[in-house]
Amino acid sequence: MSDAVEPAEFPSQRARGRVLQAVNKTWPGFISGAVEGRARQLIDSDQYGEAAEVLEQGIGKYGPASVSQLLLAWCLHLSERREDALEWAVRAVEEEPDNADAHWLRANILFELGRADEASQSLWRAVELTPDNGRYYMQLAWFHYVDQEFAKTRELVEQAIERAPDDAWVQHTAGRIYDHHLRHKRAHAHYARALELDPDDAAVRDDLAEILQTRGRLSAGVRVAWETARAAEAGGAEDGVEGGAAEDGEGQLYEVVLRRWSWRWYEWVLRGALVLNVFDWIFPTPWPVSGMVAGVLALVYCVCWGLSLRALPAVCRRDLVGRGRRGHFAGTLARTLLVLGAMGLVLWGELNALQHLGMLALIIGGYAEWYWRAARISGRRVFGADPDV
Repeated sequence: MSDAVEPAEFPSQRARGRVLQAVNKTWPGFISGAVEGRARQLIDSDQYGEAAEVLEQGIGKYGPASVSQLLLAWCLHLSERREDALEWAVRAVEEEPDNADAHWLRANILFELGRADEASQSLWRAVELTPDNGRYYMQLAWFHYVDQEFAKTRELVEQAIERAPDDAWVQHTAGRIYDHHLRHKRAHAHYARALELDPDDAAVRDDLAEILQTRGRLSAGVRVAWETARAAEAGGAEDGVEGGAAEDGEGQLYEVVLRRWSWRWYEWVLRGALVLNVFDWIFPTPWPVSGMVAGVLALVYCVCWGLSLRALPAVCRRDLVGRGRRGHFAGTLARTLLVLGAMGLVLWGELNALQHLGMLALIIGGYAEWYWRAARISGRRVFGADPDV
């Protein structure tokens, strides 16, 4: 269920404060200059492309030494002029070879250009210059978490967390790396810690909702997604169009997670049917015993289903059977009852080996349908890689 993150979805790390501090440290006249002052105003309003143009004009008028090349490379990078950004990042490294942030920026640009090996070398140089920076270790782990052995990636992740345990970005990225490697329990712990450190980060909440669903904590996942959608709705009322766009994205996540709630219960009853069919095939039991076993399992299932439903906020329970979802919920419930009834008949009827094999084929067919619909609910391809991978 969890959508494992890919390199193109690297968690945002704009690092404005650190870059500006590095510039101010080596360029004390930065704030007072007319060119740099205008660029700073544009940076403060997130107009990085316009800021880059101002700095380029300053270089054309006063020469390259009049403007911080690190700052220009950073603005070009955030305005997605990556080839130009790389050229100025290389100059920034040559200008300040002991500036870890210059190596860090060069590494980021190289990674965006698909030159991961060079990016790793540049980032290792930044680590050598500032060995206590947990973010550098985490970024190294992210650069190679797909193509490197998990043991090496995990070592980098642990070094990053050791150096920056209270950094929300480090915790969030650790969660995504563990999520990709199917260490869901660890991923959950890091997402929860990241949310504790930064409760307003919607991306963390989204990933937490996903991992809760993956770990079978369905109602908790729905609750987190609903709370995130509510927060986005409140933000939309304050921010206008941009907030409304965020509300749409969080609303889609809530819709997906809500549909998964009932669909996963169908999968669990299929799982129970598979186990019971095989057990009854290998160890045939008389009706009183098999009926008691079936009754106990059905009762446990119903109790767990009811408790999970009760754990949902009232608005989420209403949404389960709201407009556009009522058919999905009814279909899932009907499938669940059908499987429970069929398994009761199986245990009562004492099937022969061939009939058990037929039941096994039906259960496998049910699983195939479950997987196909689960992929459709999540918006993923049934077969093959997704377009954004």
